[in-house]
Amino acid sequence: MKKTTNFKPIHQIIILFLMIGCGNPKVEIENTPELSEKVYSGPLLNGDTLLSHVRSQIDFGPRNPGSKGHTACKEYLIAFFSSRADSAFIQSFKTTVYGKSYEMANIVASFSPEKNERILLCAHWDTRPFADEDKDASNRTSPILGANDGASGVAVLMGIAEVLSKNKPDIGIDIILFDGEDIGLSGDEDGFFQGSRYAAKQYPLPKPKYGILLDLVGDIDAEFRYEPISQQAHAVLVDKIWSIAKKQQSPHFVYEVGNAVSDDHVMLNEHGIRTINIIDVNLVGNISTNPRRTYWHTSNDNLSNISGKTMSDVGNILLDFIFTTSDSVY
Repeated sequence: MKKTTNFKPIHQIIILFLMIGCGNPKVEIENTPELSEKVYSGPLLNGDTLLSHVRSQIDFGPRNPGSKGHTACKEYLIAFFSSRADSAFIQSFKTTVYGKSYEMANIVASFSPEKNERILLCAHWDTRPFADEDKDASNRTSPILGANDGASGVAVLMGIAEVLSKNKPDIGIDIILFDGEDIGLSGDEDGFFQGSRYAAKQYPLPKPKYGILLDLVGDIDAEFRYEPISQQAHAVLVDKIWSIAKKQQSPHFVYEVGNAVSDDHVMLNEHGIRTINIIDVNLVGNISTNPRRTYWHTSNDNLSNISGKTMSDVGNILLDFIFTTSDSVY
């Protein structure tokens, strides 16, 4: 796999395919491996419930490390997963970022821990400590609420945890919510991804077959394109997920290659855990042509941009995958 150390963080988009006058290359999904014959008929996620999971997080305010909201939300999330998973715990660690020491916490939950074959689902639960992309300069030193950038991925995993607490797939499922993903300064990759860096080096569970990261998965008009680092890491897994999205007729999964970003999945891939990223990449860098969709790392990352339908689409595609296909992917 190509080394990812030259990729800038998620906070600075990298265009890998310079297609002058051609746009992003299309991907023909018909040539992907056949889906399992199994048909998922289990519980589906409800968009209103997922919105309530977003609200429950943003009600604590910004969740940047060192804040009151961070402490309160950590306690809420570990209680939530402890009451639903077969086991749940906090992977605590200390780190120093720009000369300041932080107490951080990855939240870890396992379902069917006795199963040897396992997959990882992950997101980051912290929020950015400053709205450095805000058009209003007076807001740029204030922390963001992170309704999409943080809370949406966590909300989907909370919904999936509810289903897994009552329904057991053929494979073990681990969930990790990473801390400190968004604490760095723009342009400085070393400041970001504190939780996934730590977990990748000190993995708190048996190594999974592969992982799926969720980031920025809640926008009303979300567009999930093939992310090149994910394709390098596990092309078959990417194709399986997008194939299920096509089967479910989700309007949010786009069958073309998007821009590559460095995110928590890069940290995992560098330590041998093949991980893909489901991410609305055109939000990153505020490159969307839709003016409403230019709220990344600003004070406007709030509930007004979030759709329960988008999140339930993502979650239900993952549930279909978990219960019908995940054990056949290596």
